[in-house]
Amino acid sequence: MYSGSKIVAVAKNYAKHAIEMGGNGMKRERPSFFIKPSSTVIHVGSPIVKPTRCEELHHEVELGVVISQRCSGVSASAWRNYVGGYVLGLDMTARDLQAQAKKEGLPWTLGKCWDTFSPLSATIPVELIPEPNALELWLKVDGVERQRGSTSDMLAKIPELIAEITAVMTLEKGDVILTGTPEGVGPVEVGQMITCGITGVTEMSFLVVKQQNHK
Repeated sequence: MYSGSKIVAVAKNYAKHAIEMGGNGMKRERPSFFIKPSSTVIHVGSPIVKPTRCEELHHEVELGVVISQRCSGVSASAWRNYVGGYVLGLDMTARDLQAQAKKEGLPWTLGKCWDTFSPLSATIPVELIPEPNALELWLKVDGVERQRGSTSDMLAKIPELIAEITAVMTLEKGDVILTGTPEGVGPVEVGQMITCGITGVTEMSFLVVKQQNHK
């Protein structure tokens, strides 16, 4: 289970997703990323809570990389030395709150950092995923497929992500890098079930519920 201090989430790392979000789908000179606190993490058995303030909650299925040891300034060629496993993850997004923040030139915190907004699977041993850049990710809502894509389509692959992120900040043992989502993101409502997976490796399901305390 998750034991890190933070999640580092990579933005628009699949061309078609970047396009559906209004971008041009071109690879940036350097990947863009943001931080989600550990308080966003839940595991199977806990629900995803839709905040009262959120009108449009979106799903984003992602491959996560679990960091094996404290590291800084890692070279792309040494990336495997710092990977302790992988996770299937969801980067839940309050899309309306994120859009408003973007419009006002503000940080994305209200769009990304609510409690329960980072559902993660149990850690998948590296032996079960010898090639993380060739995995099929998929997501369904109430049994209807919404997302299906390959990690081979990531604009910045895992070695580059680890090198770029550790050039900026120290990663601690147990931290997770969420590597971006394929196209097909969309809304989920209270009462719906999100099921997602890595084909041939793992899958997980989460129920979306209403926030009870009106913050």
